Amino acid sequence: VAELRTAWRSHAMTLIGLVWGSDAVVLLLSLGAGFTQILDLGISKTGDSWTAVQGEYTSEEMGGRRSGRRIQLTVDDLDRSRAGVPSALRAAGEILEAASVETPYRTRATVVSAGSPETRGIRNHVVGRGRFYDASDEHSGRRVAVIGAELEGVLFADGDGLSRSLQIDGVPFEVGGVLAPKGSQLMSNMDLHDRMVFVPLTSGRKLFRERKEVDHIYVEPRRIEEGVRMEDEIRAALWPLHSLHPDEGQAIRFDSVPVIIGPIRKVVFALQVLLGVVGTVTLAMSGVSVANLMIAIVGARRRELAMRRACGARRSDLLLQLMVETLVIVGLGGAVGVLGALVITALIGHAPLPPELPRPQVSASVLLTTFAVLTAVGLCAGIVPALSLIHI
Repeated sequence: VAELRTAWRSHAMTLIGLVWGSDAVVLLLSLGAGFTQILDLGISKTGDSWTAVQGEYTSEEMGGRRSGRRIQLTVDDLDRSRAGVPSALRAAGEILEAASVETPYRTRATVVSAGSPETRGIRNHVVGRGRFYDASDEHSGRRVAVIGAELEGVLFADGDGLSRSLQIDGVPFEVGGVLAPKGSQLMSNMDLHDRMVFVPLTSGRKLFRERKEVDHIYVEPRRIEEGVRMEDEIRAALWPLHSLHPDEGQAIRFDSVPVIIGPIRKVVFALQVLLGVVGTVTLAMSGVSVANLMIAIVGARRRELAMRRACGARRSDLLLQLMVETLVIVGLGGAVGVLGALVITALIGHAPLPPELPRPQVSASVLLTTFAVLTAVGLCAGIVPALSLIHI
């Protein structure tokens, strides 16, 4: 500390470099953690294990039929997926249609999801007020609707639509529930669920011209690792219904959430590692400045150190003195840098940023990593100039 007081000018730029380097480590590691949190949160809102099954076009001839035939999934496919796929925990059908939703207060064009009650669990719909439609609503064809939180505020002047009526393309429905706000998601057109209407599949089929076809069948495996086997069982169940060739691979498409997010997680992890490396290199460069400063200090104090050596001081005593001075410099600069980074992350966290942008997340692992890097930099910066003590 006395050395810092007497030579504060020579230490000032070094301390600034350490503050900047510590800031960089904390901020970049926190930003990487923010990306991970955005990914995990976006997936958790939508569900992380389901597979969407959708009809496409055939690529193989079968039974005298040419390739290029359109395959449309129906409620029969849904029933077969429920009964003939042992690896599936649950399955749900869904029809998506654009429609006009009207109340006495306002009219809004939106998307209506007519789906099985199981869609609530598969797609992680959380009911904020009221209830989600159930199997009895599905079997009776009851005209009950569940609306998104944002749509409720648009359609009803007082912001309360529970147990009130609305019309979907002129057909009356009763609002049985309101979803809790979901916000930004990864697998569902960002925040579209907050602006949608959800109705039972049977009443939705009647609403949309007695449709027998479904746009998607969502199937959730009992365990995520059973996803591949579940797809094989779906092929075995659905291929005969549509007279598909055994080698047909394009007529029915499988969009598996675990398969889709796997590469995304790897990219986010690689980005997190890259940001950590950039911050560590920045701090290491500051450590080089500290080492150069300490080498200069050793040169300027060579006579003093030699005199101490002549008076009986051991080399280990001189080394300890030099290491303590180095660690004090690194610790002081690192502490100021970490405190500054915490203030910056707090300000960013309270800034009105779009929800899609990651906010830095300071965690115990971030602080421990920063402390480890600072310790390594301090030791290296102290050992390098200590080598010059050998000849004293």
